[in-house]
Amino acid sequence: MSETSNGKENWTEAIDKAKHHFSEAWQELGRASELAKEKGGENLEEARIRGQEVWGNAKVRGAKFWQDTKRSSEDALDEVRERGEEAIKDAEQLVQKHPVKAVGLCILVGVFLGALLSRDRE
Repeated sequence: MSETSNGKENWTEAIDKAKHHFSEAWQELGRASELAKEKGGENLEEARIRGQEVWGNAKVRGAKFWQDTKRSSEDALDEVRERGEEAIKDAEQLVQKHPVKAVGLCILVGVFLGALLSRDRE
């Protein structure tokens, strides 16, 4: 830098250098911005693909869980139905073997329930 008596040339040269540095900084910032957009786009695409994979896996696992639950509930329903049918058959056989006891038991249960229900009304 050359010196003059008032220092105007020093200031002009310093301002020109500062402008040059700012210009380079803006260009570098532009390149960084473009690079960030490019990388961000790549990352966004990777995230979208990964999200689709995770959703697909969740749907498959959910469907499998649903099928397993449905199958086990159908098995439980069949088992309960079989037990109920066996209980009905056993009751029919018991009534056929001991009809007097069955009628007596029915009367006893009827009297007991009647007493309980009429007691609440009083």
